[in-house]
Amino acid sequence: MKIKEINNRSRNLLLTGMAILIGLLNSCTQSEKPGSAGDNSGDGLPNIILVMADDLGYGDVGYNGNTIVKTPNLDAMASEAIRFDRFYSGAPVCSPTRGSCLTGRHPYRYDIPWAGRHPLPSSEITIAEALKTKGYSTGHFGKWHLGGLSKTINQQEFPDGPSPYSPPWENGFDEAFSTEGMVPTYNPYYHVGSAYGNEDFRFVQTEPVDLGQRTDGNVWRERYWTESGQPVDEWLEGDDSKIIMDISIDYMERMKEKDSPFLAVIWFHSVHSPIVAGEEHRSMYSELSMEKQHWFGCTTAMDEQVGRLRSYLKESGLAENTILWFCSDNGPSYIHEHNSAGPLRGKKADLWEGGIRVPGILEWPAKFPEARVIETPVSTSDFYPTLLAIADIEMDQQPQLDGENILPILESNADRKGPIGFIYPLPSRLQKHETIEEEQFTLIGERYKLISMDDGNSYQLYDLVSDIAETTDLSGTHPEIFAEMQNELLTWIKSCKGENQ
Repeated sequence: MKIKEINNRSRNLLLTGMAILIGLLNSCTQSEKPGSAGDNSGDGLPNIILVMADDLGYGDVGYNGNTIVKTPNLDAMASEAIRFDRFYSGAPVCSPTRGSCLTGRHPYRYDIPWAGRHPLPSSEITIAEALKTKGYSTGHFGKWHLGGLSKTINQQEFPDGPSPYSPPWENGFDEAFSTEGMVPTYNPYYHVGSAYGNEDFRFVQTEPVDLGQRTDGNVWRERYWTESGQPVDEWLEGDDSKIIMDISIDYMERMKEKDSPFLAVIWFHSVHSPIVAGEEHRSMYSELSMEKQHWFGCTTAMDEQVGRLRSYLKESGLAENTILWFCSDNGPSYIHEHNSAGPLRGKKADLWEGGIRVPGILEWPAKFPEARVIETPVSTSDFYPTLLAIADIEMDQQPQLDGENILPILESNADRKGPIGFIYPLPSRLQKHETIEEEQFTLIGERYKLISMDDGNSYQLYDLVSDIAETTDLSGTHPEIFAEMQNELLTWIKSCKGENQ
């Protein structure tokens, strides 16, 4: 509790002395108190906002060379903050990356090998749970995809019942406005209709959308849920990214009024299918096909909400001591040709650079006021150890981490302490929906990358500094580096699958 200041102008000497003593005690108390949402000195605990796009590729932003898509807010953030040129998602698909963001651990350690029905185990320590030990309030907003939100309702219509229950509010989040999986990116409760068929997960709208009134036949299968464990049944209208940001900013404003440091995890559905954009954003691309109008419009709509968030932080006085970290969960979808990995090889669902190297930006004016580009590899698994180091938190019985504290990289452009490893089911087996018994592996160092081939046995070596497109295999010309990285990779794989994983 804060000790009130005492006005001693008309007090006697004794009361003056008491006031001085109380003032000293107050000073000590304030020095030990955690920072708060309204603390912009840079000395208290920072607020933390983790923003993630869905299926946004390395080349799907203007600042990485895309000349069609309009992303002025992300471009501005990249030019004013810390831009990671080699930022990696924890996996080439959705759910595993989300797990790595929250735990700092590779998803194979807790059985989330690909996107689907694998829940985040209760035994995992999340960033939300860790920060709560230091007085943080925590909120999750948007796509969850780490377990079911209901024990009884089969939202994703799986043939054998609901996803195993593991919602945000069971994993350290005080507040939630979350979906189990995907919703349309405009009017999120509206089922567009026959265009989906049996391929709804591949859907990008190819015709103008008549967004009518709610009826029994046109309601999308999923709902937003709150920390109360109940679905939000009111008819949500408009751009889905804006709906998420409305709730997120309301949460931040309430935390500011409470003088509480906060963690806000904001995971957009954009630009994952089913992709629908409103007329306002489609019209920006009227010269393109209707499908591209929806896709690019959806991207621009999400970008606007990033700009809106940055403006809110500045206007509210929160910006100076707030960490804002933006990234994507994987590379661009292999379904839609207009998605772009830029100069990178591959797309979503494989371990070539295009599947895992994504846009990444960090903004924290109090600590890093100057813009710069970092070329050291950084991963979503680094969120957890870095943010715990910033908050001066050490967890008892911490499971083995794969991420590392990147403060030395941020502060002095230091090298990583170790490479970044990846395990993912072989694409040929995954696409056939076969039992996953074989995997593909990748190890990424400061310069070189080792990647296993689709046969699961042979490996290739690439120099990512001089060969960003992974065109020239160096395994035959750099045998020592090749052998060293193979040994490192095998050691790491054993640690992921061993008893002490």
